[in-house]
Amino acid sequence: MELNDLEKVRLDKAIHMRENGREPYPTRTNVTGNIADAISSFLKDETVETQYTLGGRIRATRPMGKIIFAHIEDGFGRIQLFFRVNTLGEEGMQQFLDDFDLGDFIQATGKLFRTRTGEITLEVAEYKMLAKAITPLPAAKDEVVDGEVIRHATLSDPETRYRQRYADLAVNADVRKVFQTRAGIVRSMRQFLDDHGFLEVETPILQPIYGGAAAKPFVTHHNQLKQDL
Repeated sequence: MELNDLEKVRLDKAIHMRENGREPYPTRTNVTGNIADAISSFLKDETVETQYTLGGRIRATRPMGKIIFAHIEDGFGRIQLFFRVNTLGEEGMQQFLDDFDLGDFIQATGKLFRTRTGEITLEVAEYKMLAKAITPLPAAKDEVVDGEVIRHATLSDPETRYRQRYADLAVNADVRKVFQTRAGIVRSMRQFLDDHGFLEVETPILQPIYGGAAAKPFVTHHNQLKQDL
């Protein structure tokens, strides 16, 4: 499939990173825990300076001269990152702006603190790319907060949401919550039946050889397996 212009730009960034010794798809991560646990630990005693290494997907960025704010999400929570030139230097700040886009996965190491507005934030001492997203998140939306422009990734078109379910899950927290709730219900039902001696039997829905006489057989194609079913 041919890449569009935005995807070509992102791919070029990934190639440029690799050529300059920065791996866009590292095989290891040093993440020490999820965002929700880090915030919970911080709230127990905000006077203790603990260093955290968190990972997540960039959902918003806000460059402000010699500082940059960004928001990241993992599967458990959301947190603000704070980059400043005094810590990272001019090169480190510019490298973030050059390499990272909305939707990329980042690993950031630093200490938690509260901003003047009370938001729990990670002051970044080190960072690296965990995965460069070649396909952009759908439709960026700009929001003005206190005179500053914050860019968010959004998806609202119903047709696009149903055709690109993966994108819908990536950008809409409410949709993810529905899937998580459903998974929890199925898990509870399975556990209940298993505890009462029931046996789970897998029944194939799509298979290479059709069988049964209740419905007319049809052929579909599995793109990932590259075979007809």
